[in-house]
Amino acid sequence: MMKSLIAAVALLGFAAGGAYAQDKPAASAEDCLKVAFDIAQAAEGRNLPNDQLDKVEEMLTKMETHCDAKQFTEAAAVATDLKTLISKQ
Repeated sequence: MMKSLIAAVALLGFAAGGAYAQDKPAASAEDCLKVAFDIAQAAEGRNLPNDQLDKVEEMLTKMETHCDAKQFTEAAAVATDLKTLISKQ
């Protein structure tokens, strides 16, 4: 399930163009989706329990929705929460 979400975020990110991961709000939907992709890759590299994987997927979907709506401040807040969740493992 996580791999399919990573693939979906990757397709959106690559279709949108390149960008750099950052802690501040993104300047464009493309930048925002790139950050989501980077976080998804970081999560994939961890051996997270299923309950945490479910939470990560839910949060990535929420972040992607914010990116698409150009709600970059909200997306950055979700990104920060995701990084915290992932780093706990």
